[in-house]
Amino acid sequence: MDTTSVARETVTQKALRLSPERTVEPLGHGRYSVEGTEGTYTVDLSISGREESCPCPATKPCYHIAIATVYRAKARARARREQHQRTTARASRANVTRLGALGG
Repeated sequence: MDTTSVARETVTQKALRLSPERTVEPLGHGRYSVEGTEGTYTVDLSISGREESCPCPATKPCYHIAIATVYRAKARARARREQHQRTTARASRANVTRLGALGG
């Protein structure tokens, strides 16, 4: 295993361990404000052909990038769940209406 994948595992593990206690705020356009131990950093995860970036002095990829990535993944999963629940509720109401129209 190369050292890059080992470093990424370590960063990911640290991000997962610290993410519940760190403040993350979405700033829009793939940018997030991430609280770190030495300050708050603006992390850029935008997909514009560049690599993600963080102005902290740590070796990249840093855990601020990983924490923002985890935050974004959880937010997207939550949005998908909510959309699924809304769609399911609408379909259920439509089925009840259809059954009522059939006299059932």
